[in-house]
Amino acid sequence: MDRKAFVLILLFMIVLLSAGALVRYYQPESRTSVDFSDFPLIAEEWQGVRETVPEFVLELLQPEQIFSGNYRNDSGGEIHLLFDFFLNRQSFGGPHSPRNCLPGGGWSIDSVREQTIELPGRTVQAGRFSLSFEQKQYLMDFWYVTNYGETFSDYKFKLYSMLSSLTFQPREVAFIRMIASDTEKGRLELERFESLFIPEIYKRLPFQR
Repeated sequence: MDRKAFVLILLFMIVLLSAGALVRYYQPESRTSVDFSDFPLIAEEWQGVRETVPEFVLELLQPEQIFSGNYRNDSGGEIHLLFDFFLNRQSFGGPHSPRNCLPGGGWSIDSVREQTIELPGRTVQAGRFSLSFEQKQYLMDFWYVTNYGETFSDYKFKLYSMLSSLTFQPREVAFIRMIASDTEKGRLELERFESLFIPEIYKRLPFQR
């Protein structure tokens, strides 16, 4: 190998390593601050109580913001809502896939399918789990939100995160999930609940829509 070829290869390696370090460590600032403290606990027939998230969960996830609440209506329906937001500035933490977390908490995942959530002016492609816990049946709708779109696929979520890094976008992500009873009444209540509260969640997220 002559000197010129060696220098060119060396320069190429330096550029490649520099680009890799830039993608890995450069974190552009989020476009706006995120605050869930004013998230509504009352909407039409639903009234909620905000829950305190256990400290060990906060240490594990390290979210920028998190909301957890139990909502009830006048007919006895109950829905649990949780959503959180991450900036991915830290080496640890971030949203955990329910495919991994739920079985560890004693839940059984009976099936998963795509669920289209119809909202005014938009649709959300969520994942719907059929769950079993302590001999009761539940439904859970969940999805990730990123600067490159929404998905319930863990693989697409990782792809969107990688694209954010490669295009020097803030590697922001939100995770949203709602749990209701797996009955006809529960499904109708979940649909109504989502139409009321999903727009309120999106108002508090920084993603372009």
